[in-house]
Amino acid sequence: MLVDDTDAVPNDEPMTTLRPWALVGGLAAALLVVFLVVEWAEVPLLVDPGPSLHTVSVLAAVIGVGLLISDAVLPVPSSVVMVALGATFGLAGGMLLSVVGSMGGFTLGYALGRRSQGAVTKAVDAGDVERGAALVQRWGVLAIVASRPLPLVAETVAISAGAFGLRPAPAFAAALAGTVGPAALFAYAGWRGASTADGAVIFVLVALASALCWAVGRRLSGADQSE
Repeated sequence: MLVDDTDAVPNDEPMTTLRPWALVGGLAAALLVVFLVVEWAEVPLLVDPGPSLHTVSVLAAVIGVGLLISDAVLPVPSSVVMVALGATFGLAGGMLLSVVGSMGGFTLGYALGRRSQGAVTKAVDAGDVERGAALVQRWGVLAIVASRPLPLVAETVAISAGAFGLRPAPAFAAALAGTVGPAALFAYAGWRGASTADGAVIFVLVALASALCWAVGRRLSGADQSE
C-alpha cells in the first residue's frame, strides 16, 4: 500500500509523484550512456570475451566471474559469458561460476544504490522518497526476479532496490531466484556446443520467461490485494 502523506504536503504545493520514476529513468539513461561509450571504444574483452574463456584455468574462471560482476556498470554480454563458461567448465562448473558472477554483479549494483541513499534523500522530496520506498517494497522482489537476465534493466533495478531501501535478505533471495534459471540454461547451451544463434534464441526465451514471471507475479499480487 502506498504511503498517504497528504498531511505533510501543503495544499497549494503540487505533489511530485513522478520524481522517483524520473530518478530511475535518469539512472537507466546514465547507464545507457556508459554502455554506448564503452561499446564505441570497442574494448576487446567486452566486445568478444569468448577467446579469454576457452581454456580451463583459474584465470579464465576469474575473468568470467569478473566480467559478470562488472556487468553492474559496464556493457558486458553476460549471456555470451555464461555460454562460454558452460562450454569451458561444463554444465555444473559453468552454472556455478555464472551464478557467483551474476550475484556479485547484483551485490555491486545494490551496494551502489545503498551508498546513494543520502543523495536520493536530498534530490527527491520526502514524500516521494516514501512513495518510492513503498513501491520498491511492494514490487521490488518481483522486479529483481524478472529482470535478472535483462541487460540494463537488471542493473537499474538492482541499484534502485538499494537506493530505495529494499531489505538485503529479500533482495538477495530474489536475485538468486532470478539468476539460477538463466545461468543453468546458458551453461547448458555452452556445454552442448550451442552456436551464437542458438544462444540468441535462448536469450529470447529467457527474456520471454522473465516477462511471463512479471505478468504472473503482478496478477497474483493483485489477487492477494483484493482478498
